[in-house]
Amino acid sequence: MAWDDLTGTDVRLSSNAVETARFGVSIARLSVGWDLPTSGPTFEFAAEAVSDALARSPDDVVVVRYPAQVIRLGAVVARSGRTVVPAGALTYWGARAESVPTVTGEDLAVEPAASLPGSAADVGRMLDDVVADSFAGYGNHYLANPLLDSGAALAGYQEWARRSLPGDRDALVLVGSTGPIGVATLVGSHDGRSHLEVLLAGLVSAAQGRGSYAVLLSACAGEARRRGLDRLIISTQVHNVRVQRAWARLGLRPFAAVETVHAVRTALVAPDTPAGFEYRLPGPA
Repeated sequence: MAWDDLTGTDVRLSSNAVETARFGVSIARLSVGWDLPTSGPTFEFAAEAVSDALARSPDDVVVVRYPAQVIRLGAVVARSGRTVVPAGALTYWGARAESVPTVTGEDLAVEPAASLPGSAADVGRMLDDVVADSFAGYGNHYLANPLLDSGAALAGYQEWARRSLPGDRDALVLVGSTGPIGVATLVGSHDGRSHLEVLLAGLVSAAQGRGSYAVLLSACAGEARRRGLDRLIISTQVHNVRVQRAWARLGLRPFAAVETVHAVRTALVAPDTPAGFEYRLPGPA
């Protein structure tokens, strides 16, 4: 989730038609702004808004995201009458773009996806291949929920990368001697904030562990500088320690943590199973 969508103190609920079509169950997103205080009238107002949103949403799954420090919101979600599935936290890291060192590698180059040879369809298939290899088995929040198919989740990452293609420099590709081996998708700040956010970044498995990721992220910082943006920011699931170590080596530091839970319509949950719960998948009776 882009950082610009998490700022402020608003409580925002919206149905997600794309994810509903992808997973075959209706999905909504409920986000609480990062600037919400941990107590006081503003918190109480937001807590009531979260409770109301969960009560009135007709969707099967509501993906709830809220600032990790506003820990009392967990109890608000738990009182919703829905089954709550913890889905991990996101950590957000950042640095001044000018402070990220320039890193290069032998036989490595970073190019805008739009400048690669071939048609748009060819580049799209290349992105699909790189993302499929890079993110296969990645522990994203969808995998916490047995109702959601892991293959469909991976397809969502591929679609996310392809949506970056219309921009000239909104997807950067790391190219090695064997061809494309990594990709980073980017979005510039809006609403007056001056940063470039890396939404998705990864390397194919054969290229990992060789320092190539630093080349890709360094190029993202260079793109931020090229656009005149002050900061580079990026996020991942909190358990993804390996990539956070790479960020630390490049001078990035954590600045935010956001909790994710899935609030599932309880009618979809079968009680008294060995695992504690099991979802009844929608379909013919």
